[in-house]
Amino acid sequence: MLFRKAEMREAGAIRALYRAVIGTPFCTWDESYPGETEITGDLLAKTLYVLEDDREIIGAISIVPDNEMDGFDCWMVKDNAREFARVVLRPDHQRKDLSRHLVQGVVLELQRQGAAAIHIAVAKENIPAQKLYRRMGFDFCGEADMYGHSFFLCEKIMGTARPDLAE
Repeated sequence: MLFRKAEMREAGAIRALYRAVIGTPFCTWDESYPGETEITGDLLAKTLYVLEDDREIIGAISIVPDNEMDGFDCWMVKDNAREFARVVLRPDHQRKDLSRHLVQGVVLELQRQGAAAIHIAVAKENIPAQKLYRRMGFDFCGEADMYGHSFFLCEKIMGTARPDLAE
């Protein structure tokens, strides 16, 4: 498995990957999201990553260029927090614990960039993702209704950014 930044030439393969999961269990996406705007924006911002197996893209994940969820009151760490979104794994590669590679790759990248915390919204319907985030040390700290769905808000505090570890 190889975790790496996506390249502009891979936009079509990533679009096909997003479309492949629409209508599958636990997926709240539709034909309009994620779409060209998100793919192009993430590629231009160089914040879209892929998981590759035998030179074939099997997963994708994006670090959100501009935090969309900063306004929620539940976050313990608000300064220098980053978000990720649009986590996808090809249906025939799901249930093999490969999503962990995507999330771990982003966690390591954001740690390298010096992020104090990582935020993610996970759909309440997406039980496998909830289990993954819990196993990876994310705290479930709030709930929100947005984009026509209900979400749990999750936070992973990085290293010494934890308020209970200060001093």
